[in-house]
Amino acid sequence: MLYIVFNKDNHNLKNIITTIKGYKTIKKNNLLDVNYYLKNSADVRQSGIEPLLHYLYHGCKEGRNPSFQFDTKYYMQTYKDIQESNLNPLVHYSLFGIYEGRKTKEKVNSDIISNNNNFSRFLANSLISPIIDAPFYEEDKRCFAMMENVAKYLVNLARDMESTTLVSVIMPVYNRVEVVKFAIDSVLNQTYRNIELIIVDDGSDDGTFELIESVKDNRIVLLRNEKCRGVSKARNKALTAAGGKYIAYLDSDNVWDPLYIAAMVGAFCKLPDAEAVYGGQLLFEEKHKEPFAVRFGSFNKSLLTNRNYIDINAFCHVRDVYVRLGGFDEGLRRYVDWDLIMRVAETSKMYSVPVLLSYYYYNNAQNTITNDNRFIGDEDILLKKQKKRIQNNENRLISTPSKMDHKVSIIIPSYESLEDLQECISTILALRTYGSLELIVVDNASSQPVINYLIKLKKENKIKFIQNDVNYGFTYAVNQGIDAAETDNDILILNNDAIITPGAIETMQKTAYELPQCGIVVPQQVLPGGTKTINTHVPYAKSQRDCDVNLSLHHGNIINVPTFHSGELLELNFAPFFCAYIKRDVLNDSMGLDAELGRHYRSDHIFCSYIINMMGLKIYYVPKAVVYHKLQKSTDILCEQSNKNNNFDMISRKNQWNEELMAQLGYKTAIWDF
Repeated sequence: MLYIVFNKDNHNLKNIITTIKGYKTIKKNNLLDVNYYLKNSADVRQSGIEPLLHYLYHGCKEGRNPSFQFDTKYYMQTYKDIQESNLNPLVHYSLFGIYEGRKTKEKVNSDIISNNNNFSRFLANSLISPIIDAPFYEEDKRCFAMMENVAKYLVNLARDMESTTLVSVIMPVYNRVEVVKFAIDSVLNQTYRNIELIIVDDGSDDGTFELIESVKDNRIVLLRNEKCRGVSKARNKALTAAGGKYIAYLDSDNVWDPLYIAAMVGAFCKLPDAEAVYGGQLLFEEKHKEPFAVRFGSFNKSLLTNRNYIDINAFCHVRDVYVRLGGFDEGLRRYVDWDLIMRVAETSKMYSVPVLLSYYYYNNAQNTITNDNRFIGDEDILLKKQKKRIQNNENRLISTPSKMDHKVSIIIPSYESLEDLQECISTILALRTYGSLELIVVDNASSQPVINYLIKLKKENKIKFIQNDVNYGFTYAVNQGIDAAETDNDILILNNDAIITPGAIETMQKTAYELPQCGIVVPQQVLPGGTKTINTHVPYAKSQRDCDVNLSLHHGNIINVPTFHSGELLELNFAPFFCAYIKRDVLNDSMGLDAELGRHYRSDHIFCSYIINMMGLKIYYVPKAVVYHKLQKSTDILCEQSNKNNNFDMISRKNQWNEELMAQLGYKTAIWDF
């Protein structure tokens, strides 16, 4: 308090008293998300100053936000009276604005939300942006109403299951005497009655255990730890005792709609191969009656590895999953839910179920792990575990020889970026495909070190090499490579800064031949964390982490998402040709890539549109195939040189041919291309 009293920014005694009251209210209601603030403010972590004090006297002036839900700039600009009051905006909100119903941020991603004009678009958008903020538009409400109808449909499916199928509900609790009864009641009041509620009291000393004991219902199984051992140990203790076919989880500060369990059981009936399912949630601040957002994302495996959007309170699995994988990681104190869900997603058949029957409350209890900053480092531990699992799987695939049914010519149009090119080619040469791959590199007038490297590989019979004296651009180089390929080979177009992971080509080929009307197959396109365009494609992603961007807001390319999505194949209406698998017969029956009207870009759009609209074929995205895409150095170099060289300007900016090259190639500029 002395910091506030003696701070020069407090103009008078009244202002000091108000700020102190606001400070206490903010602390009590957790309006400043410590985890969020520190994650976005490395200097504050290093300084050691209390995050709330930093925000009150420094962060606010610097335009920082105290939480995801509160936009400082928006609040100040929207309500002019706050500027005149000399109060910190969060202090004002905590004491006055929250009761006046003032909004704390603009509705994010309104460009996405406005496209939710039907349920199909809603499902597509949810793959890359699983949060819709209130106030909700009419278009949103139509989709939410559809989710209510999906829930009713699933509840009807579950009616015949109730007499024979037990559901175990796991509820850990520690010092939640004020809220736990609401959670318990929401379980006991489920329309699906065949449940057991296994509550593990984790050493509460505030009367919680005694309160639970007083609830008389023979479906409650009450276990107790003499001292607090952590939420993971508590849940694992309950899992050991669980006898249900299905396992559900409810934390002691959240509640369910009465139809929740019935709808989840109905989902398992609808999806007989499902081993896990999850639904959406209504998000509330404290005990507010109206939600501030809806969270639901159709299953996107790649996004789940970047940032969690599936909450344990809306997640169910068959008991066999626990038997096979074990329970929660007792070495973690935070992110244990995310860790479990990722492990399930990696090894089990999991579906998204578009219902809104779980209610998640922020700051409904004082002792939430989310607001405990002591365990923020557990996120790094979790991500290292995930990376190790991925590496182990890749090592397993590398050590397993594979032979493809159809030979493939990999076409790499190349310009500069020697280190990227070397890594790209070395990863391909390391694949154990036993003569199934032909590697063709077409160079567009790179510098001598690149040429020397490629000549060496050609002499070693590792590649076919086509050397151009001028930069013809991406499309012409690809066509040169296709012309040089073995005539019966399928084609894989690949950027020179791409890294293919083991099994990716085999997976794309298998998809290309198994799926009807398949024209193009594309993998995950994983950009390294820190790439500036990540959020352009995937708004919800954490841009500092690796992220797949082939499912893209920028391209608006996701179509025909299944209502219940397993996170596997998806249909697209466009995919950039950073990596694209095309069967030979599809290529032969098409017009090919149009180098005349799409010298450096645009040709992938033209080809995708042609095979969809003229040939009646489809583009499939296969998340099991993973290809990493580095920082597009070739394009950056090209753009830099465009300022100095007219030919590069024609390539990278105008996407056109100059007169000399047009005459040489027999091309002409379209009358509309000016």
